[in-house]
Amino acid sequence: MEWYIFAGLCAIFGGISSIVEKKTLRKQHAMEFSTVLAIFNFIIVTPLIIHADFSQMTTKYYLIAFGVSCIGSIAFLLIAKSLRHMDISQASPLLNFGPVFVAILAFFILGEKITAVQISGILLLIFGSYILEINHGFQNILDPIRNMFNSKHTIYIFVALILYAFSSMGDKIILTSISPVTYIIVVQFFLAVNFLVMITFFHDGIAGIRRGIKNAGYWILVVAILTTSYRLFQAQAISMAFVSLVIPIKRTSTLISTIIGGELFHEDCILKKSIACIITLLGAYFVIIG
Repeated sequence: MEWYIFAGLCAIFGGISSIVEKKTLRKQHAMEFSTVLAIFNFIIVTPLIIHADFSQMTTKYYLIAFGVSCIGSIAFLLIAKSLRHMDISQASPLLNFGPVFVAILAFFILGEKITAVQISGILLLIFGSYILEINHGFQNILDPIRNMFNSKHTIYIFVALILYAFSSMGDKIILTSISPVTYIIVVQFFLAVNFLVMITFFHDGIAGIRRGIKNAGYWILVVAILTTSYRLFQAQAISMAFVSLVIPIKRTSTLISTIIGGELFHEDCILKKSIACIITLLGAYFVIIG
């Protein structure tokens, strides 16, 4: 199979995963959802242990993987909270800002350059998010910007994307020496442990896990299967082609969740939000290829 088929499947499964996640979070507490999902994800990847090589993992790599998992746990919970309270057609386009924060951190931490193409991509992303926040009754050109930063759930998404950018730096460091399968198993184990600790201290522990499984266990399992599938499709596509070609296709999942999810949940202004999503996708593409 050609690489773009795997990349396309990654986008489709990712978009569907977001829609099912939104459906589940409408009636499920974000902490309970995240914890049960982390447990299911670890169970699903466990059979891959026969392909793992833990002899590669030194104390240094375990510490980096644990740090990445801690950052990723907080980021995932913030996005789950946002998706629970925001329209999926509002939240999905904002996720395309991810490459911007990766590029900025790579500039400061790894010394990578930000090109003119990437700057144009960042401007497109800002323009797309501006369109996303335009309401019929806005009176001032700055109103959409104020609307964006007056929403705590929008801020949660941006904080999560910054955290994911930091975790990407950790991924780059560790994946130069550790196989992806080994790394995925270790990180998924740490994520499950992290959420077990978080739900114990910040929610109601085992009772919350039982409630999550009882109320939404089937749908969370579906999300776990979809999530694991699109990650494997992405890994396969990247093994066959450049990351700069695969990721832009993968990010079309946000357009799928914006249009289809918005229609399924009867959200408002789907056309405007879809246009904003296309603009942010184009911006993300320029940032990635720049």
